[in-house]
Amino acid sequence: MNKTYPFKQAVITGVVSAIFATGAFAIVDSLNQHNGWNINPANIRGLIGLLTLIILSIGIYAGMQSVKLANQGQLSYGQALLTGFLVALTVGIVVAVLGLVYTGLINPGYTDYMVTEGKKALLAEGGSQGNIAKGIADLQNQFTPSVQAMQALVGQTAAGTLIALVMAAFTRTKK
Repeated sequence: MNKTYPFKQAVITGVVSAIFATGAFAIVDSLNQHNGWNINPANIRGLIGLLTLIILSIGIYAGMQSVKLANQGQLSYGQALLTGFLVALTVGIVVAVLGLVYTGLINPGYTDYMVTEGKKALLAEGGSQGNIAKGIADLQNQFTPSVQAMQALVGQTAAGTLIALVMAAFTRTKK
């Protein structure tokens, strides 16, 4: 394999994913708050996270095609899989770093907001005081910036690798 790495596609995909996730969450959550939709922000975050997988898939595909082009139209399954993994890892790193910037500098109240909204949902469910206390402690841990960054890194890398496992079968050069 030519030592070609689709760094450009990986970084662009990571930046687009992070901007989409942040912007879409901010817009939808703002509409949610101002229009009384009563949708839990964690659900909004989860749905937007699923949509970022489409962006990740496009970036992986673009990376595979870039490597294939650099190798005169040749791309083995292993090359395609490695390319997909490297794109996914790079995207995970970019999204994690930009997520830290968002939660640390742009919206430092994000953690408190998500915990407060989660607490409202726990109270609405009507569990025992012990379960509610444990749920709040779990939320406080889950929404710390460092845990958010690790979730982005692991989630994007794992999902991208799974996507690459399938996509590589279709993008590889057939003999």
